[in-house]
Amino acid sequence: MRNQIIKLIPVLAVALVLASCGRDVKTPGRIYMPDMTYSNSYKAYVASDVATPEGNLMSARYPAAKTIPYGYIPNDSAVRSNPAYLMSYVIKNHYTHSDAQWQAEFDRAGGEIKDPLPYTDDNKAEGKRLYDINCTPCHGVKGEGNGQLIELPGGGDGPYTSRPPNYKTRLPQVKDGNIFYVVSYGKNMMGGYGYQLSVKERWQVIHYIKSLAGIEGDATGAGATASAAPADAKKK
Repeated sequence: MRNQIIKLIPVLAVALVLASCGRDVKTPGRIYMPDMTYSNSYKAYVASDVATPEGNLMSARYPAAKTIPYGYIPNDSAVRSNPAYLMSYVIKNHYTHSDAQWQAEFDRAGGEIKDPLPYTDDNKAEGKRLYDINCTPCHGVKGEGNGQLIELPGGGDGPYTSRPPNYKTRLPQVKDGNIFYVVSYGKNMMGGYGYQLSVKERWQVIHYIKSLAGIEGDATGAGATASAAPADAKKK
């Protein structure tokens, strides 16, 4: 009897395997471990059981307000210990990006934000590369406000009639924090590049456009100090 049971084990195993198979390729057949087959987590772009306050059921949502991606702030004690340097990385937590408050926030930025990058040839060269891609269509190769969207090769007006100011005229009047605010959030017809360029890339562009204006190093824009930024900007 015992030998017969042992002989039946392979037969039962084969029968079990066959029972889990089906002719329909879209049907997995009998599932013995459903928790391994079907994930309990939400899938991207499918309906959630919990709606947002606006009634949105999409599972892929914006991150919680004032969150900073992991690794976004450099692991550099000089940056993390200086609120004026740190503000570049947590700017969205302290500025509203509201048209109604643009001027007030622009003025604040000049006293709260300081350039955390060293002035090196590599940073300026990378700034030129990024400038040529993102800025020349409006600001022009030399920063004179005569890009191809502003001024056509023949001298006529381009599709944008709002001419940007010449860097040599405008940049000596403002501080680095003001420039960073404009590059991040935009001004008038210029859109912000805070979502397209990283903090480091934005500062590299600023290094280059200051050189176009004849400003080398931190000759201007040194008004922000460590004590100028809000106290909660010191949080790491």
